[in-house]
Amino acid sequence: MPGYRFLEHITDAEIEAYGKNLEESFENAAKALEDTMVDLKSINPRIAEKISIKGKDKQSLLYSWLEALIFREEVEGMLYSDFKCRISEKEGGYVLNASVKGEKYDPGKHQEKTAVKAPTYHEMMIDESTEVVKLRFLLDL
Repeated sequence: MPGYRFLEHITDAEIEAYGKNLEESFENAAKALEDTMVDLKSINPRIAEKISIKGKDKQSLLYSWLEALIFREEVEGMLYSDFKCRISEKEGGYVLNASVKGEKYDPGKHQEKTAVKAPTYHEMMIDESTEVVKLRFLLDL
């Protein structure tokens, strides 16, 4: 069972990602983002990369994480299907260090679903009050 689900929204993609901790929830948010753009199962995780993101709070960290993945897709043509996140609190903010795996976009292999412009802060929510950490966010399409 995937760690995310798509919610009903009129104009954008509203997603709820969840996991046993914040890091797993961020990993599943990334999978949901990629699955919005192309079929996640079509991405072969053969190229490994590192991504480091900072945020003043957890919401800005989530925003920056999603934005970094969208940027890599738009500028470098990279799609990812494997994510391992480590989140730490440092100097009044948060740092996410991620190991990601994927491959270059190939129009013959990766059928495009929807173009994603950017994440938004609108209706963004991080709930760590239960055993399952839930994230909710909107993607501007």
